[in-house]
Amino acid sequence: MASTLGVIPARMASSRFPGKPLKKILDIPMIAHCYERALLSGACDKLIIATPDQEINEWSQSQGIPSVITSHSHQRATERAKEVLDILAKQGCNYDLILLLQGDEPQIFPDDINNLKDSFAGKDLEVANLIFQIGDDLENPNVVKAVTDNKLKIKFFSRSHVPFNSIKTFRQLGMIGFTNEALKHYTSLSPTELEELESIDMMRFLENDFTIQGVLSSGPILGVDNPEDIIKVEKMMLEDKIIHLYQDKYT
Repeated sequence: MASTLGVIPARMASSRFPGKPLKKILDIPMIAHCYERALLSGACDKLIIATPDQEINEWSQSQGIPSVITSHSHQRATERAKEVLDILAKQGCNYDLILLLQGDEPQIFPDDINNLKDSFAGKDLEVANLIFQIGDDLENPNVVKAVTDNKLKIKFFSRSHVPFNSIKTFRQLGMIGFTNEALKHYTSLSPTELEELESIDMMRFLENDFTIQGVLSSGPILGVDNPEDIIKVEKMMLEDKIIHLYQDKYT
């Protein structure tokens, strides 16, 4: 059975929403939602928050949540995950699969994390990415759109409205799985033109002929990009069936 590392990247210096990992959603810090729901999945042999910020690290330690300080220089969350892999390898801990679980998607469903992991079982996959079909937000540049083939293999990502004239498409979610070899290969490659134009990590893989398998999420997940999104997420999470399993730890 593959050993699995879960990495939740979080940083305070978001250009659109500074300090957002510790902003509260239903009285619980956003990063806590992400961690607890990933923990409930049971998918990871080790689950850790990766941050360049002492404030997040101190909060994590105060809650008994594993965390590690990473470099401020990373431009991509994927690169931060690779640094965590390297830090743990030096401690004698090695992992076959790495699940990158974003710290600003607090509605993640534990079952979807397991589905992401399970997509690698018995298959020759290198990278898998959770996606969800949307019919709105097509013009929103904060929403990364994914173009797939009929087997959900991802052909392209864009912040623009793609496919042209479409009334629905897939949204890329920030939950991405890598084999150990694929993640190491990613950081050995130079940033690519479309990666930088679109500001999307995974374009580096596509431009270097890697296959990315799309995995459907069981429900919509709203990424928190700005303060207004907190209100939207809170409304959506009022009907959440999972939050009661961990809310007493924080309220």
